[in-house]
Amino acid sequence: MKLTINKLFNKVNKDKYSKYLELMPDFKKQKTQKFTTVVLTLIAIIILAIFAINPTLSTIANLQKQLDDAKFVAEKLEKKINSLSVLQTKYNNIQNDLPMVYEAIPKTPQAPKLTGQIQSILNDSGLQLVTIQASNIVEITRGKFYSFNFDLTSTGDFQAMANFLKKISTMQRITDIKSINISTSSTDNSLQFNIQGHAFYKN
Repeated sequence: MKLTINKLFNKVNKDKYSKYLELMPDFKKQKTQKFTTVVLTLIAIIILAIFAINPTLSTIANLQKQLDDAKFVAEKLEKKINSLSVLQTKYNNIQNDLPMVYEAIPKTPQAPKLTGQIQSILNDSGLQLVTIQASNIVEITRGKFYSFNFDLTSTGDFQAMANFLKKISTMQRITDIKSINISTSSTDNSLQFNIQGHAFYKN
């Protein structure tokens, strides 16, 4: 009886094993071989995509970002170059006028030069210089424009004084007459003029 039961179990196991074998594909058949090849190819492609293509795509994305950044910088540089070109054109247009501008408001006080110019205008106007001096530098705006005072005394007549005021108002250097005091000279009864003003310069 025992032997019969063992035989029965063995028979059942063999039957199950035979059924499992029937479910397994027959690798000797051509269709099965093709199907297996396709499956393995797909698996290989997936692995390749994960380990090879994905880093390549990341590199491409990074390069695209760098290219976009480079285009942005190039556009900004082009705008700046165009702006500089416009400024250069404007500078060239006013370049001939710059010496007159620097003469009108120089970058330094140039007090000796100014007093020399005033003396020349006095002589041309018919006035006789007695004294002239420049002093007291004053800041007009914060670190940009300054002025200094000049004080002169001369003798002559009203017409000479009128000529002087006309010429000094049209001189290239910008000056401002603050006050004119008129008195009679104690030596020859001629008119004596005390003129106070200031001149400007840009630091």
